[in-house]
Amino acid sequence: MGRFRLRSAGLVAGFLLLLLLPVRAFADGDEGGSPNSTALGLQPLRGAIPVATAAPGESPLVARPDGAYQAVPASRGRERIFHIVERAAPWTLKPGLTVMANTYNGVVPGPVLEVKQGDTVTIDFTNDIPTEDSIHLHGVHDIPVSMDGVGGISQPLVPRGGHFVYRFVADQPGTFIYHTHDDQAMLDSGLYGAIVVEPSNPRPVERGVTHDFLQMISSWQIQSGAENHFTLNGKEYPATRALEVHRGERFRIRWINISGEEFHTMHTHGHYQQIVARDAAPVDYHDVEDTVLISPGQRVDVVVKADAKPGTWLIHCHVMDHIEDSSGMPAGLIAAIHYAGTPNTLASMYRAMLPTAGSTTRALSFGETVLLGAVAGFTIFLGLPIARARRLTPQTVALLNALAIGILLYLVVEIAQNAIAPISRGLNAWHAGAAAFPIAPIAVFVIGLMIGLVGLGSAATHVTRKAAMHAENPIVLAALIAVGIGAHNFGEGLAIGASAAAGATAVALALIIGFGLHNATEGFGVAAPLVGRVVPSWAQIGLAGLVAGGPTFIGTIIGYTFYSPTLAVFFLAIAVGALVFVIGELWSVLRRTGLTGAVTATMCVGFLVALATELFIDINGG
Repeated sequence: MGRFRLRSAGLVAGFLLLLLLPVRAFADGDEGGSPNSTALGLQPLRGAIPVATAAPGESPLVARPDGAYQAVPASRGRERIFHIVERAAPWTLKPGLTVMANTYNGVVPGPVLEVKQGDTVTIDFTNDIPTEDSIHLHGVHDIPVSMDGVGGISQPLVPRGGHFVYRFVADQPGTFIYHTHDDQAMLDSGLYGAIVVEPSNPRPVERGVTHDFLQMISSWQIQSGAENHFTLNGKEYPATRALEVHRGERFRIRWINISGEEFHTMHTHGHYQQIVARDAAPVDYHDVEDTVLISPGQRVDVVVKADAKPGTWLIHCHVMDHIEDSSGMPAGLIAAIHYAGTPNTLASMYRAMLPTAGSTTRALSFGETVLLGAVAGFTIFLGLPIARARRLTPQTVALLNALAIGILLYLVVEIAQNAIAPISRGLNAWHAGAAAFPIAPIAVFVIGLMIGLVGLGSAATHVTRKAAMHAENPIVLAALIAVGIGAHNFGEGLAIGASAAAGATAVALALIIGFGLHNATEGFGVAAPLVGRVVPSWAQIGLAGLVAGGPTFIGTIIGYTFYSPTLAVFFLAIAVGALVFVIGELWSVLRRTGLTGAVTATMCVGFLVALATELFIDINGG
């Protein structure tokens, strides 16, 4: 009998593992990935980062004060000749995250091509990557179609080692883009740059500008099929560059959104932005905003007056997903306006938020946890009085067991996801090269699962075997079953306490409700040997309830008092194993009584009740 029960529990565990896989994949869907996200997109480089060298003949670069790079052209009269090579090169978005990007001349964004109005611009393009490609001159309109850079329409794609010369007269001042005209993955791998045409006769609003800053907003697909990293001039906060100004100056910002599919709302703290041009077309109206909306492919030129009190004033996108990582830490599209002569505190925000990261959840108090642990444990008394009943049909017992199985199936999925979450975060950090392989939480999870499934299961089986030797004494049999149930209820309590201490209120309450309902049905299990044979006293029922339900209460206190993230994984894994064993036990009972349509429907009802409980708690801020 013991081997049969363990085998049943093992089959249930296998079924639940298959059930968990798609659930886990969907749970990660809102983090900007896909079911196989780690195999998609650019991959972080680990170990020694290779050193890239300039390609022969490509235009040299100079650093700009905004963090971008500018190409130094060769000149022939009014002609400005830029030698642009599309080549792979390592690019560091921020400390700990370097990828092998596709680049123009080894930098992201590609070098700024700055010319004067009326200059002839020549881009001598060389393709040095395996993918055939072309360059589109985005926003440059007064050109022949042969210069438009669309493979198959305006030109043949340029193969590896091939050249193509783009040429146009920069007769319109403003901000333009050059970029690959391949698919989104190519665009999001770094293939874009700015063309800046300085006016020969600046408008009054453009005169007296002391700085001309470029801010190119771009997206990346890193271990993902979706855009999940965002940079300003190729850098992600905290590696972004502050725009340094002096009080009283007027400065220009050229916003470019080259994200493949994301809109951005760029907000300047403490400063208004006067829009002077959209897509290189001057505006003829007074438009002053502090949050500028920029669609994919758009350019917006603004003039800002440094009229705030000196200090470091934040600039950031107001789409929160573009300025936070999965842990809630600042990342992505964050920069600043920094007044010279004051401390540059841009990077300090990251350090200041480190102690409070993840503190948006509230841990339950010790008193609340003790009370709710008692509720979860002592609901077993709801089922025990049935021992005094003289009539109970097998069909009723089967339906109660089916309801418990449905609830427990949902709980296994929910608890396992919370136990696996720290492992997933550790694996993501390892993939990004920011941490070591998370061997410790994986080992703790496996050990906890084995204790819950095999250890506590074996203890319960041992108790059941002993009970078989005392079958002539129903009171002894019921007591031994209560001891076995108490063994796995202790693991349930550990999970409740750990979740409450971690601030996972929804999980803790779901555990309490679910384990409470489960413990009520366990009361029937303790009472089963007595029904129709012995009518126990109320004192005997009370003692059985303490033995079977009390460990849930004790485990809750221990799990809360000795909380740590590692112990939380351990306790939750124990709970998963214990639940899988219990499901196997209940399933064996159902097999003996028969799997009718009513039983199957009741099992589904149990699952939906547990799901509804979780949704109710989430909606009400749990």
